[in-house]
Amino acid sequence: MTLLGKGFFIDDLSACEGGSPAGLCSSARLAGLSHVVLRIADGLHPVGIDAGGTDVLAPVARALQAAGIAAWGWGTASGEMPQAEAALVVARVRDLALDGFVVRAGAGFEKPGRESAAWTYLDALRREVDLPVALSSYRFPKLHPYFPWAAFLELCDLHMPQVFWEHAHDAAAQLRESKRQCDALPNARPFVPTGAAYGPLGAWSPDRADLAEFLGAARALGLTAVNFFEWGSCRANLPELWQAVAAFRWQAGPFRPSQTETKAAPAAWAPGPQAEVPAPLPSAVQPVAPSEPDAFTIQFLTALNSRQPSRVTALYASGARRVRADRILQGKSAIQADYKAFFAALPPDEDIAILRVGIQGVVRYLSWQAGTVSGLTTLVVQDGRIVQDYTILE
Repeated sequence: MTLLGKGFFIDDLSACEGGSPAGLCSSARLAGLSHVVLRIADGLHPVGIDAGGTDVLAPVARALQAAGIAAWGWGTASGEMPQAEAALVVARVRDLALDGFVVRAGAGFEKPGRESAAWTYLDALRREVDLPVALSSYRFPKLHPYFPWAAFLELCDLHMPQVFWEHAHDAAAQLRESKRQCDALPNARPFVPTGAAYGPLGAWSPDRADLAEFLGAARALGLTAVNFFEWGSCRANLPELWQAVAAFRWQAGPFRPSQTETKAAPAAWAPGPQAEVPAPLPSAVQPVAPSEPDAFTIQFLTALNSRQPSRVTALYASGARRVRADRILQGKSAIQADYKAFFAALPPDEDIAILRVGIQGVVRYLSWQAGTVSGLTTLVVQDGRIVQDYTILE
């Protein structure tokens, strides 16, 4: 499979047309976008669920698809708990009925032994969802020899490197070099680059000429699609770049370049030792300030320490869902059976102690420990009942 056309990544939905599905669709259509990539997960944290427990991304994804614009998701992966991170992505992709997913991976996977984490993450994801998956990472693989490129690309359909030419204005040259290096990787996949449309960073920001050069070079290289990062920053701070993307007419279907158009950058050009800068960090999921346990949290903890699955499950709504690292449980009977196994796996003589509580509207973030076992639980509570539960063992 492949993508065709122009797309934009969205980091913070509220900063993009005020989060309005109609506004987003209108802007995307006017800009000639074929796809939009929504941020749905940050490691073990779901993204897009507001303090009231509402999934604000769902109406946006539906509206885009109804308008003929593909709705993809993206999320960061750390490599620390690959199965748990993949389980969260599976749940979000299913909730939103997305058309594809982009895993954004970086320095966390350059640590020793992370090749197996990369494979575990993608294997867990691919077993549960039948959608195209893309890798988003460094633009120059040669500068990152310890990143598990082969493991990631083995189970990905597309390669979406972050071709961000920060503190320079040589977008076409960097794009050509990125493609040359990515195409030489084991398990190389179709190249769908993401260009810089954010800023300013100090005195630097990409300019209109950069984007025209990037888009022109992409078409000359025969690429079927490109992306830009990031919608909110571009619209708010660099509207002329949004106009440049909108004005560029992307032909329908794959472009067929001549042999001379697909040559790599001249050998004289090469990135300097400091050229590979980190990708701009997304606006991180803001940590919720520690809170005192409220009445519901105390009730939940008391039920947990009773070790009675039925007593805990009584706190769940009839259609509730519980997401674990390796499975998703739907409905009270499935959740009750999971609690039976969960309690059996805990040290028998240790109470579950809450280490930290964060409360934001109807969402509760709990860090807990039972002897040598610890974990993180995120609960969405509505009308005194749990409707969503993400529980991950650390």
